Amino acid sequence: MIPTLQGVAHEHHERLRGHVDHLPVLGDRIGSTPVAELAPVVDETATFLTGLLIPHMEAAERTLYPELERLLQNRHSMTPMRREHAEIRQLVDDLLRMQKDVDAGRLSTGTAVALRRVIFRLYALLKVHLAEEQLYVGIIEHGLSAEAADVLAAAMEHGGIAEA
Repeated sequence: MIPTLQGVAHEHHERLRGHVDHLPVLGDRIGSTPVAELAPVVDETATFLTGLLIPHMEAAERTLYPELERLLQNRHSMTPMRREHAEIRQLVDDLLRMQKDVDAGRLSTGTAVALRRVIFRLYALLKVHLAEEQLYVGIIEHGLSAEAADVLAAAMEHGGIAEA
């Protein structure tokens, strides 16, 4: 059975949502949990971000966004979503840079504050972004033939890790 675009998007977002919903839990632990206990959780978060979230963003940019721009008849209609992707990538880069300090057992007060800020910003941005992206999937499905939606669904499958 060929997966539907709505089904693929829903499955991807459910996998992402579980990890995203854990971000504030991690953020709250920073500063109150010994760095040795924190390091594996930061590592898991980094694996999710680089292994699942970034490939999902790349697949959306490659497949969904061009189709939405065509349907919405505006070449720049997805500019806000692309800007958010750029911001998410920057936040991920910031987290990866701080991850090195955490893994080395160094977590200064300044780094702890910066890491909390990055994690909570990622959480807020991703919660809104994923909900909006789900709405866009509905627009695409409504504006496409079943065959075209099936092609997009197949194209949305990405090489991200199965479970981060």
